[in-house]
Amino acid sequence: MDTVPVPKAVGEMRAGDHLLLGYGADEERETVVATFLLDGLASGHRGLLLGPADLPADLALTFLESRGCAVDDELAAGRLTVDPHLATSDGLWDLDEVIRRETRRAVGDGYLGLRVSMEVMRGQAGKGLKTLHDSELLLEPVFASLPVLGICQYDRRVFDEGELAPLDGLHQGRVAADLVWHDELLSITRTFAPPGLALAGEVDDTNVTALARALHAETDRARARPVNGMRTRIDLHDLRFIDVGALRLLVFAGGALAASGGTLVLHGVAPHIQRLMRVTGWDRVPGLLVEQTHL
Repeated sequence: MDTVPVPKAVGEMRAGDHLLLGYGADEERETVVATFLLDGLASGHRGLLLGPADLPADLALTFLESRGCAVDDELAAGRLTVDPHLATSDGLWDLDEVIRRETRRAVGDGYLGLRVSMEVMRGQAGKGLKTLHDSELLLEPVFASLPVLGICQYDRRVFDEGELAPLDGLHQGRVAADLVWHDELLSITRTFAPPGLALAGEVDDTNVTALARALHAETDRARARPVNGMRTRIDLHDLRFIDVGALRLLVFAGGALAASGGTLVLHGVAPHIQRLMRVTGWDRVPGLLVEQTHL
């Protein structure tokens, strides 16, 4: 069984980081890359998008507008740039030289560094992914010596984990979306395929408000989704404890989604919690689906 390294949150990235993003949904890629570029704007960095297609710059950065970024203004000021280099057939061959040059140019223009977002298409990878591996290998000295940080994006629907595993060694690790919440008891992570939340640790009255906020935001996110019928999954597999108040909150969130025709799916529910929900009748509340699992 392949083991995926524990990723670093995008908000924790520092200069010199060269990380891999293996994403399984477009929303996941856009969430991570948007945070990466917007953090860069706030940090005095220039953002560079190396995309897989030759698109007008404003169109390539459309996903930033929904997050409050004035894309046209940032492009006009030169704080964000889009380069179609990777869209060419030989875009991987001199990628290290492109990033080295653009980093020096950004510093020369007065920026504190460069943030590079790159997405590679499989057709450019070469036989046995050799061209891709060679290109990634040449990138490491660039990130080690210049004020630049980057994310290499790989679509897991195109590259399987067996192909991504050797690429891990050519990066300093993997990157993921920022945690929704984290304290000494509980961490809440946004998931994308399927969409929802993953809870790990313990939920009690000290952090139930954080869970309520996360569920409220997740319900809004589900209502905004054009497909999948507002179906949201809450993964409880790594949750060690949940008190009755927090469990009732999950039931309430399911009812709120049901009012809009949606469903809240509880996955990985511990057997004793499943029994409690059967006794109370909460497992039959409209809008709430408890997946039967044997843990």
